[in-house]
Amino acid sequence: MKKETYSDLSIEALQAKEKTFKTTFYTTLILQIILAVLTIYLAIVKKQFAFIAISSGVLPSLIFIYQNLKKVQEEIKNRI
Repeated sequence: MKKETYSDLSIEALQAKEKTFKTTFYTTLILQIILAVLTIYLAIVKKQFAFIAISSGVLPSLIFIYQNLKKVQEEIKNRI
């Protein structure tokens, strides 16, 4: 897979990437919140701690998506 640089893309392609990153970011954020609530519930009520690893495993992908979203938004801002 070839690596794309954001400076090579058109403004329309950047806006499409921004929309994709926003959708992915908010979906992943909602998933993170649901997993955190489920983890707290299972840890307190059921004394099961297995979901802590799953809940914390989503966090790095959330950070990665957010960083890419900011890069795309910065590139769009520089062009306008």
